[in-house]
Amino acid sequence: MRRSKPVHTLLRIAWNLELIIGLFILLVTVVEMVLTGKDSLEALLVGQFSLDEFLVSTMNVIVGLELMKMLILHTPRAVTEVLLFAIARQLVVSHSTPVDTLLGVAAVALIFVIRKFLHSKEDMDLPGPASPPSE
Repeated sequence: MRRSKPVHTLLRIAWNLELIIGLFILLVTVVEMVLTGKDSLEALLVGQFSLDEFLVSTMNVIVGLELMKMLILHTPRAVTEVLLFAIARQLVVSHSTPVDTLLGVAAVALIFVIRKFLHSKEDMDLPGPASPPSE
Protein backbone atom coordinates (compact mmCIF):
# COMPACT_ATOMS: atom_id res chain seq x y z
CA MET A 1 0.00 0.00 0.00
CA ARG A 2 1.45 3.32 -1.08
CA ARG A 3 1.22 6.23 1.34
CA SER A 4 0.52 9.78 0.29
CA LYS A 5 3.40 12.26 0.39
CA PRO A 6 2.11 14.16 3.48
CA VAL A 7 1.62 10.92 5.42
CA HIS A 8 5.09 9.71 4.48
CA THR A 9 6.58 13.06 5.54
CA LEU A 10 4.78 12.97 8.90
CA LEU A 11 5.92 9.39 9.54
CA ARG A 12 9.51 10.35 8.75
CA ILE A 13 9.29 13.35 11.11
CA ALA A 14 7.83 11.16 13.86
CA TRP A 15 10.57 8.57 13.35
CA ASN A 16 13.28 11.24 13.54
CA LEU A 17 11.74 12.71 16.71
CA GLU A 18 11.74 9.23 18.27
CA LEU A 19 15.44 8.93 17.48
CA ILE A 20 16.12 12.31 19.07
CA ILE A 21 14.14 11.33 22.17
CA GLY A 22 16.00 8.00 22.27
CA LEU A 23 19.34 9.79 22.12
CA PHE A 24 18.24 12.19 24.84
CA ILE A 25 17.16 9.26 27.05
CA LEU A 26 20.53 7.62 26.40
CA LEU A 27 22.40 10.81 27.34
CA VAL A 28 20.44 11.30 30.56
CA THR A 29 20.82 7.60 31.41
CA VAL A 30 24.60 7.75 30.99
CA VAL A 31 24.73 10.86 33.22
CA GLU A 32 22.59 9.05 35.82
CA MET A 33 24.91 6.04 35.63
CA VAL A 34 27.98 8.20 36.25
CA LEU A 35 26.27 10.05 39.11
CA THR A 36 25.16 6.75 40.65
CA GLY A 37 28.73 5.48 40.59
CA LYS A 38 30.09 8.72 42.06
CA ASP A 39 27.42 8.92 44.79
CA SER A 40 27.80 5.23 45.67
CA LEU A 41 31.56 5.52 45.96
CA GLU A 42 31.29 8.63 48.15
CA ALA A 43 28.67 6.98 50.37
CA LEU A 44 30.80 3.86 50.65
CA LEU A 45 33.85 5.87 51.68
CA VAL A 46 31.99 7.68 54.48
CA GLY A 47 30.18 4.53 55.60
CA GLN A 48 26.66 5.58 54.59
CA PHE A 49 26.15 3.32 51.57
CA SER A 50 22.53 2.31 51.01
CA LEU A 51 21.87 -0.74 48.89
CA ASP A 52 18.24 0.38 48.41
CA GLU A 53 19.29 3.73 46.93
CA PHE A 54 21.89 2.02 44.76
CA LEU A 55 19.32 -0.47 43.42
CA VAL A 56 16.80 2.29 42.70
CA SER A 57 19.37 4.25 40.69
CA THR A 58 20.72 1.18 38.91
CA MET A 59 17.27 -0.10 37.96
CA ASN A 60 16.36 3.38 36.69
CA VAL A 61 19.41 3.25 34.43
CA ILE A 62 18.42 -0.18 33.13
CA VAL A 63 14.82 0.88 32.46
CA GLY A 64 16.10 4.01 30.69
CA LEU A 65 18.33 1.92 28.42
CA GLU A 66 15.50 -0.50 27.64
CA LEU A 67 13.15 2.39 26.89
CA MET A 68 15.70 3.87 24.50
CA LYS A 69 16.07 0.50 22.75
CA MET A 70 12.29 0.23 22.44
CA LEU A 71 12.08 3.65 20.75
CA ILE A 72 14.83 2.71 18.30
CA LEU A 73 13.96 -0.92 17.50
CA HIS A 74 10.15 -0.92 17.28
CA THR A 75 9.90 -4.66 17.93
CA PRO A 76 7.51 -6.63 20.15
CA ARG A 77 10.54 -8.05 21.96
CA ALA A 78 11.77 -4.55 22.86
CA VAL A 79 8.33 -3.60 24.22
CA THR A 80 8.06 -6.72 26.38
CA GLU A 81 11.59 -6.20 27.69
CA VAL A 82 10.74 -2.65 28.77
CA LEU A 83 7.66 -3.96 30.57
CA LEU A 84 9.66 -6.77 32.14
CA PHE A 85 12.37 -4.47 33.47
CA ALA A 86 9.87 -1.84 34.65
CA ILE A 87 7.91 -4.43 36.62
CA ALA A 88 11.10 -6.04 37.94
CA ARG A 89 12.33 -2.61 39.02
CA GLN A 90 9.12 -2.02 40.93
CA LEU A 91 9.41 -5.41 42.61
CA VAL A 92 13.03 -4.84 43.61
CA VAL A 93 12.90 -1.27 44.85
CA SER A 94 9.45 -0.95 46.39
CA HIS A 95 8.55 -2.37 49.73
CA SER A 96 4.95 -3.11 48.91
CA THR A 97 2.29 -5.40 50.27
CA PRO A 98 2.43 -9.15 49.67
CA VAL A 99 -0.55 -8.85 47.30
CA ASP A 100 1.28 -6.21 45.22
CA THR A 101 4.37 -8.42 45.12
CA LEU A 102 2.28 -11.41 44.05
CA LEU A 103 0.67 -9.37 41.28
CA GLY A 104 4.10 -8.19 40.12
CA VAL A 105 5.44 -11.75 40.03
CA ALA A 106 2.33 -12.85 38.12
CA ALA A 107 2.88 -10.01 35.63
CA VAL A 108 6.51 -11.08 35.10
CA ALA A 109 5.38 -14.68 34.60
CA LEU A 110 2.77 -13.53 32.07
CA ILE A 111 5.43 -11.60 30.15
CA PHE A 112 7.56 -14.76 29.97
CA VAL A 113 4.53 -16.70 28.70
CA ILE A 114 3.94 -14.02 26.07
CA ARG A 115 7.59 -14.17 25.02
CA LYS A 116 7.51 -17.97 24.82
CA PHE A 117 4.23 -18.51 22.99
CA LEU A 118 3.21 -15.30 21.23
CA HIS A 119 6.46 -13.96 19.80
CA SER A 120 7.54 -15.31 16.46
CA LYS A 121 11.11 -16.20 15.53
CA GLU A 122 11.46 -12.79 13.85
CA ASP A 123 10.44 -11.05 17.10
CA MET A 124 13.23 -12.78 18.98
CA ASP A 125 15.97 -11.89 16.49
CA LEU A 126 17.65 -8.61 17.27
CA PRO A 127 17.47 -6.51 14.12
CA GLY A 128 20.13 -4.09 12.99
CA PRO A 129 19.57 -0.36 13.26
CA ALA A 130 15.98 0.57 12.62
CA SER A 131 15.22 2.13 9.30
CA PRO A 132 12.78 4.95 8.70
CA PRO A 133 9.42 4.09 7.23
CA SER A 134 9.67 3.40 3.53
CA GLU A 135 7.24 4.51 0.87
